[in-house]
Amino acid sequence: MDCAVNPGVSGGHKGRMRVGNWLTPLLPNEPRILHPEAQAALTATYLLPVLPALETCLLAVRQQLDPELERLQPMKLGKPYPLGQCLEIAEAVQERVRSVDGPQLPAEAAIGLQALRAFQRAGGTVRQVWGDLRGQYFQNAFQIGTLYVDVANDTVTPTKPKVEILPFDQAQFTPIRDFGHFRQIASSYWQHEVYPNHVLPALAPHCPLIHVSKTGRIQLHEATQYMLAMTRGQGFAPSEALLREAPLPQALFEQACRALKDAGHKLPRNPAHGQRLALQQCHQQREKRWHLDPSRPNLIVQDAGRVNLRFARWHNANPSQENPMPTIQIDNIAYNLDSLSVDAKAQLQSIQFVDQEIARLQAQLAAMQTARNAYVSALKAALPVVEKELGSDSN
Repeated sequence: MDCAVNPGVSGGHKGRMRVGNWLTPLLPNEPRILHPEAQAALTATYLLPVLPALETCLLAVRQQLDPELERLQPMKLGKPYPLGQCLEIAEAVQERVRSVDGPQLPAEAAIGLQALRAFQRAGGTVRQVWGDLRGQYFQNAFQIGTLYVDVANDTVTPTKPKVEILPFDQAQFTPIRDFGHFRQIASSYWQHEVYPNHVLPALAPHCPLIHVSKTGRIQLHEATQYMLAMTRGQGFAPSEALLREAPLPQALFEQACRALKDAGHKLPRNPAHGQRLALQQCHQQREKRWHLDPSRPNLIVQDAGRVNLRFARWHNANPSQENPMPTIQIDNIAYNLDSLSVDAKAQLQSIQFVDQEIARLQAQLAAMQTARNAYVSALKAALPVVEKELGSDSN
């Protein structure tokens, strides 16, 4: 699949749609259809007549990928594949559909693939999207024309069909409006306790949330492209609204500070002090125009990753007795994570981190290989035609 941004409206406003007299930017992975009338016409022409074949195509790709993905990451956060691996599966399917050839698929699946590619050549949009599904879940899916397509429908309930295709306007799939909306879903879906980030003021404009899982693990959120773009696009106003709430509980503040001790962060004296500094950072970073700096999000993602790795290692070394960690199965033997040594827990966390990086790099490698193949084809088309010499008969 080609998750290119939708073509823009006329007048040079690429990637924007008109709402009243205003043009609203399309955020990364935002579940919204630009030019719905044009996309509906293309969907009706190319996809609706072969919808069963399209579903068969995506199921065939899943059948190819599942053994590979399960070997790559048999467990995620104590859950067996495919549970919890919605994003990994969606990205893998996206790359495989880009590169797979029709003869590699069953006949009906090949018909679906051919229709999808014809749809894209005609201007049909295929985008990976993320948001609130029916007020219950965070969901990674695809917007294909005016269709909602979930290629990882079995990652919460494994008995569900692997692929779900619905009209997009019937899927009840909506963008995350602000951090309050995000917290609402995170609290119910992940069963996290969510608080303002009054511990790390310098990161608070971009990552204004502190999560505490059922096991007591602390995490900094939410360093995803969509959420970063959402708050940056409004000059950190969504972050400020969240950070103005009551200061972080003292006990949690102290716990987070212990976890981050000697990690090189400038930590506040107390939660109230952290709140003041976090709000000051929103103002200062806005004045510095950091919300317009395109290099800033990648730096934030890296910083947040280091913070969360530090939190994870501290939690593994100081597990909560009131919230036992889940079990993990290795070589068909179930281990209670509470019974593992501190070193084993640290190694497990490192393995999970490395596995996620491997998955990301493999997806990037596949994308680069696809791009290389396209460049080679373009080069061959641009080369001058050379006539082959024909052998002459000697009589």
